[in-house]
Amino acid sequence: MKLLITTNPGLEDITVDELVSLLNLNLSRQRLGINIPVKGRIIVDIPANFNIDKLYMLAMQFKSVHKVSVLLSEGNISKDMKGLKEIYEITLNAEISSLLNENISFAIRAERIGKHEFTSIDVAKYAGQAIVDLTKKKFETRAPVNLDYPAVIFDALVIDDKYYLALRISGEESLHKRGYRVYDHPAALKPTIAYSMLKIAELKDGETLLDPMCGGGTIVIEAARNYKLRNIYCMDISPKHLKGAIMNAIASSTLGKINFILGDARKINEYIKEPIDAIVTNPPYGIRMLRYEYLRTLYADFLRSSRSILSSKGRIIVITSEYILFKKEAEKLGYKITHARKVLHGNLEVEIIKIAPK
Repeated sequence: MKLLITTNPGLEDITVDELVSLLNLNLSRQRLGINIPVKGRIIVDIPANFNIDKLYMLAMQFKSVHKVSVLLSEGNISKDMKGLKEIYEITLNAEISSLLNENISFAIRAERIGKHEFTSIDVAKYAGQAIVDLTKKKFETRAPVNLDYPAVIFDALVIDDKYYLALRISGEESLHKRGYRVYDHPAALKPTIAYSMLKIAELKDGETLLDPMCGGGTIVIEAARNYKLRNIYCMDISPKHLKGAIMNAIASSTLGKINFILGDARKINEYIKEPIDAIVTNPPYGIRMLRYEYLRTLYADFLRSSRSILSSKGRIIVITSEYILFKKEAEKLGYKITHARKVLHGNLEVEIIKIAPK
């Protein structure tokens, strides 16, 4: 059985580790047949006898994943208009008749990556027509199409000259929409990225965590939901954003696990009085209205004040589009860069950087 998984581009390894752990797969990466056809998409081969009902339940528990689908069929296609006929044929020959009948509605969610003579709308049209024709032949009446509230969702994914048809098992909404975000910060971080940053931080139960520019509280909430930490601090200079973070913590049932502080990230040592093992934060990028010099000063002051409260094993993990500037300031202040990777946050290329005092 093959799964088609959608995640954040650049964080595929975090998702694979989570998959192996959550599904309790005693298999090496080689035996899992991991294939990453394009950044943000993972195809993984799990044992054919894996309980499908268990898989449905586990799919909803992923923390770094956006969508989970069971791969039904795949094949090579042309990039010109002939590709649409090939999509129709591959879909028509897929083993999907047992999933539908004349009373079960369906929808196609199509996506196209690469250069083609056709659009994703064309892909949905031809794949959908194949399913209609297939069910009409078997049941003498077509399965109903319901684009708004389908009972069954099929993913039709085209990546260059490959076509993948899959059965969505994680539902219509992306799993990064946790449901606890009642306050939406204007520069909110996806919870799936926040979770992945905590993994990159190698956070361990019993440690202390600080997000000194917490915004809506996504990082600390993900930490409170997934770790047993000694203390979690959520700090922001904006009363509005801090109140929003508290609202989100209430919605996520983590309020009692987080300490909220109205404070300035440039003067962390004035607010935090115990050693911090991990500082994980999403600082301002400078894209919206922030001047270069202001951002440079902010990063420098933040790094300078952080150093005095880090424990002996302390580390800092940030995500920023201004990664050249951040790394330059970190190295000037005596930090070493221990990890850096580029990630897509929406359409924006950012970098997750992990540093520690030399």
